[in-house]
Amino acid sequence: MPLSTSWRALRTGAAFVVFGACCLFVTLVAIPWLRLRESDPPERERRVQLTVKSVLGLFVGALKGFGLMRFRGEGLEALAQPGILVVANHPTLIDAPVLLRVMSPAVCVTKMANVANPFMGGVIAGAGYIPNQGGAAIVETAVNRLERGSSLLLFPEGTRSPEKRLGEFHRGAAHIALASQHDVLPALITCDPPTLMRGQKWYEVPDRAFEFSVRVGDPIAVEPYREALAAGESRGRVARRLNAELREFFEKGLGRGAEG
Repeated sequence: MPLSTSWRALRTGAAFVVFGACCLFVTLVAIPWLRLRESDPPERERRVQLTVKSVLGLFVGALKGFGLMRFRGEGLEALAQPGILVVANHPTLIDAPVLLRVMSPAVCVTKMANVANPFMGGVIAGAGYIPNQGGAAIVETAVNRLERGSSLLLFPEGTRSPEKRLGEFHRGAAHIALASQHDVLPALITCDPPTLMRGQKWYEVPDRAFEFSVRVGDPIAVEPYREALAAGESRGRVARRLNAELREFFEKGLGRGAEG
């Protein structure tokens, strides 16, 4: 590995040390303090979410400050609205941190491996994030979080995308939109050069700073799909159509077809 690449990998590792330290701070300091200060569980979760938003800003700041990442955003003001349903593609390991640090108090659906992670598990529980255990319970819990006023971030692929394309889109986001009656705000993420992809180690870094770009699209209205349900169309079929409209946004944004 060239010396310049080794130095970039070392700085990448330092940025993730910042991330781990931030998680430990939230788990060991912020959450216990908020338990003492706030007796109402939903309000306590909201305050933890705000704390997470702040510390994720430190992590993203470290990525930029270490010369690893350049950030470009379009329409980000829409993400700051309260109580919104955001759907994004998932090309990199850092998609959730980058989006959550610009959203209003928010939760996301996270894989079970993160729940068991000693650095992240306490944050996930304290902030009210939703473990991806599958089934209808996720929809019910997600609707509950939206009703409490939290925003919700979803990745329909469920895991990181294959390189430069989309993976299969699961219909959970569509079912949550139908059940909650929330319009869907799509956020297209691109990363050039590709890095922190599925199957790629954190130290397998590009030879230059990557540009992380987020473009927020127009909301996708859920009301026409709700009307189709009221007219007797099956929920499964309506969810498939809404899911197809979501996927079309991301395929057009990436400028190519996708598998799945």
